[in-house]
Amino acid sequence: MAWPRGRILLGLAALLASCATPFQRPPAEKFRLDIVDNADARRFEITLTSLDTRAMCVSGESWPNDIGGFDVSQESAYLQVDAQALAPSSSFSSVYCPGGCGEHRIAPKATLRRTINYATFGDAGTIAASPSKVLHFVATPYYCR
Repeated sequence: MAWPRGRILLGLAALLASCATPFQRPPAEKFRLDIVDNADARRFEITLTSLDTRAMCVSGESWPNDIGGFDVSQESAYLQVDAQALAPSSSFSSVYCPGGCGEHRIAPKATLRRTINYATFGDAGTIAASPSKVLHFVATPYYCR
């Protein structure tokens, strides 16, 4: 028995829709990202604070790892040192994780903390010696499912 073309297309559309899980992102006033330069420790201290009554999450691949770097290449993060824009190094240029690469959960009104080492961007001594450095890092939380 042949399937009617319309039923096949409808079935494919339903299948694709079931895979698409659009994230609902909180408005900017519902969270705060703070970046503190700790030159003595040669790192930046990153805090993402929820100002919301709902739990928020950030994807594992877009947030710094436990050792102060990134597991996956970051296009939106860079360190401005004097006139140079330094990209962070990472283990992988891209990654595919079926079902996602994990996430960090932030309870309502709680804070998620991590650090990003100077060495992630190059020579930590040279970066520490520069009086002019600014970390550009974007946090994109979403409401946890």
